[in-house]
Amino acid sequence: MQRRGPAFLATRRAVLRGLVAAAPALGLGACGFQLRGSTNLSFSTLFVAGAATSGFVIALKRQIATTTSTRIAPDAKSAQAVFTLLAESQTQTPQAYNADGTVAQYQLRYTVRFELTTPQGRVLIAPTELTQTSNLSYSSSASLAKANESDLLYRGMREELINRLMYQLAAVKVN
Repeated sequence: MQRRGPAFLATRRAVLRGLVAAAPALGLGACGFQLRGSTNLSFSTLFVAGAATSGFVIALKRQIATTTSTRIAPDAKSAQAVFTLLAESQTQTPQAYNADGTVAQYQLRYTVRFELTTPQGRVLIAPTELTQTSNLSYSSSASLAKANESDLLYRGMREELINRLMYQLAAVKVN
């Protein structure tokens, strides 16, 4: 029987570690997964109309600035397209109750309504509503923690709505 030296064993371990480390990446690549890259929008400038303090408007501008080559225009006249946030709402509806009649679960709903036009008024995306929902278990003994959790859920729903909106904006062709 042939004995292998320490250098051979160290090399063998390094190769095995490399294969084990690469396995998840190979598995994700085989299923079609790819990191979200930049989004190509057919307009080079976009004006975003809506409440400047709206969390949705702020997050949308940030998403466009970081993932596209489209610039945010300072006014509608200097833009190729105008995004208008028509409405934004966050609602919390009781879904389930405990035996003592207190709320045990809420359904959180985040809804935005928007349209996309040219500065001349030609409609690129007719008024559209996007909604995202999530469930939140509730306990009155942990009301502060549940309030923080609902804020995190609303933030996650906002990001998901922005991702869905970006797909719609990418499908628009401006001539």
